[in-house]
Amino acid sequence: MDRLKRESYGKINLMLNIAGVREDGYHTLETVMQTVGLYDTIEIVKKAEKGITMHCDLPYVPSDERNIAWKAADKFIAHTGFDGGLDITIQKTIPVGGGMAGGSTNAATVLNMLNEMCGMPIRDPELEAIALSLGADVPFCLKKGTYLCEGIGEIMTRLADMPKCFIVVCKPRASVSSKNAYGVYDQYPNQQHFDHTRMVQALRNRDIRAIAAAMGNSFEAPIGELCPEILEIKAKMLQMGALNAAMTGSGSVVFGLFDNVDLAHKTKNALRAERYRTFCVRPVNR
Repeated sequence: MDRLKRESYGKINLMLNIAGVREDGYHTLETVMQTVGLYDTIEIVKKAEKGITMHCDLPYVPSDERNIAWKAADKFIAHTGFDGGLDITIQKTIPVGGGMAGGSTNAATVLNMLNEMCGMPIRDPELEAIALSLGADVPFCLKKGTYLCEGIGEIMTRLADMPKCFIVVCKPRASVSSKNAYGVYDQYPNQQHFDHTRMVQALRNRDIRAIAAAMGNSFEAPIGELCPEILEIKAKMLQMGALNAAMTGSGSVVFGLFDNVDLAHKTKNALRAERYRTFCVRPVNR
């Protein structure tokens, strides 16, 4: 096939614990990631002329080799010897700089799309290795659903599907760089840790209230201190009836879990009235 169009889904971290630091300086994590129904749209067209061209509807998102999705295409070409060129168009909906893996999911979707377009020349383990070379979240984004991710994100264990619920996702005006977030965390005096086994058990029991109670993020307190909007949005969600709310990833997006659709949409509309980019989505399972 010469043309393909696919959705590129974002994620939230139901819980995230920074477990330690390796000798090479990389932080190790214990995090439960969940795909959600907020997505960018990617279209790839094969072309006769060699090389990669890229277009994005957001002018501040790079459309060249600085873009991780461009890097994914380049690595696929190098790995397979693909003879030809590619034109890639990305329409963004996932908030940029929000901790929802917008760039990582674009890279993973490009890898999956190119593999499909070329007749699946790369097997899953090889594709995951290429994905990991691009970034810690990219291997998860090749998949969909609910996974415990450990190490720097490369050790993945599939978990029980998240039960039906409603997730309000809100982007503060500030964005957060992952690299800067680790530096802020390292200097924070009151580091918090969270037990991933509570979340795993709650998912196994399909207990949405226990899932909400097990939420937590080691980044939230230090990043929230720098960006008070994060904690203000969280407080607003809790005030309006969220079972719990937390920051996702290294920030700055905040999400709230709801078991009542009317409360979820009421919260979404209230935050939109304050001019925050806000969505109401559901979990996406594999």
